[in-house]
Amino acid sequence: MLKLLFLHIFPTQFISIFILMLSTFLIGYFTSLWFERNRNKAIIKKLKRKINNLKQSHNNSVKKGSINNIDTIRTEIKPKKLKVAHEAQKNIIDEKSTKKTIANKTRTSYITYTKSKPELDFNNFGKALESQNDDLTKLDGIGPYIQQRLNDIGIYNYDQVSKFTIEDIRKITELIDFFPGRIERDNWVGQAHSFKINQ
Repeated sequence: MLKLLFLHIFPTQFISIFILMLSTFLIGYFTSLWFERNRNKAIIKKLKRKINNLKQSHNNSVKKGSINNIDTIRTEIKPKKLKVAHEAQKNIIDEKSTKKTIANKTRTSYITYTKSKPELDFNNFGKALESQNDDLTKLDGIGPYIQQRLNDIGIYNYDQVSKFTIEDIRKITELIDFFPGRIERDNWVGQAHSFKINQ
């Protein structure tokens, strides 16, 4: 019964077509394997021949004496290598010495001069004692370092800073090695006025 049902569902024509397709697939697959194997064997034979030819040519060159001994190669190459190294070292030393002589010539030909530091006119903004100091770091643009530099040249409080003139600002900028124009941009004079009023 099962056989009849199977034959009814799969007619014999489909089975014969399936067997035919399977057999053609298998024939094609195995023939391609055979051709590939033969092609690889031919490539391997060709490469083996090349290797054998190279070995023979190498052996012939060794027999002829082109490469006699590794020690002879070392004795020929080592002196050349040392010569090149000495030449390179000499070039480096020569280059350094020329740089030094150029630098020495430049130093001797450079005109040295001593620039005198400007002196502050305390009559413009007044003198103050260290005991009369204010916290100048409250002004924008003044940090602890700049405050110390200002104290070193005799500027301690807001009253002095509020009376700076343009000439005083130029001199102070030079004395404390500050950025030119920075005191004006940060408006130290105006800030000092407002702090002086608020005290």
